[in-house]
Amino acid sequence: MNAAPTQQLLLNLVEPEAPTLENFRAGGNVELLAALKQCRDGSGPQFIYIWGPPGSGRSHLLRALTPTQRMRVPEFDDFTRLYTVDNVERLDDEDLERLFHLMNDVRSHPAARLVCAGCARPSELAVREDIRTRLMWGLVYQIKYLPAEEAVDEFLRLAQERGIEFDAAQLHWIRVRCPRDMRGLRRFLDAVDERAVREQRRITIPLLDAALKEVNSEMRYTL
Repeated sequence: MNAAPTQQLLLNLVEPEAPTLENFRAGGNVELLAALKQCRDGSGPQFIYIWGPPGSGRSHLLRALTPTQRMRVPEFDDFTRLYTVDNVERLDDEDLERLFHLMNDVRSHPAARLVCAGCARPSELAVREDIRTRLMWGLVYQIKYLPAEEAVDEFLRLAQERGIEFDAAQLHWIRVRCPRDMRGLRRFLDAVDERAVREQRRITIPLLDAALKEVNSEMRYTL
């Protein structure tokens, strides 16, 4: 097989599942997920702030709500009813000023909704005081990691959707060695899939081990 078809096959196999509220495994976040579905439907709280560590699912939820939004901090307009702003703690001064105005505009339009997310509770964020205050205008949720067993079960469900099956020894290895956050697990699944196609070999424990080392190395540089 020449390189071009192999690369095309690789791209087809590892295309990630688009984030939706329906494919987010709720775990201990049932109340949060219900509130976000209300926001999506134009009801429920006007403001929601979600906080939690990297890999807990914050970005999945925000992308699910506004899949076509391109700006980190969008500008308010009369035709858009739902806005999201991720990683509030990383915003620069210009973005924070835009967020300040967006918050005020949303508040003055009862049909509009704004969902923000960050790495810590509002009182602990190193941002402007007027932003911290506004982040507490609505509901504040701490997003919880999935329990380890649920996270692995979700990983296996995603693998099965790709047609990937693991034998008993591989399942034991995965349960002992794999990451326990969904971001790490999804990236690990991508790495396994990519290696199996690129190297044109069946999935083995050495392949799983190589994929995990690759992911651990990447995650150290992106946190």
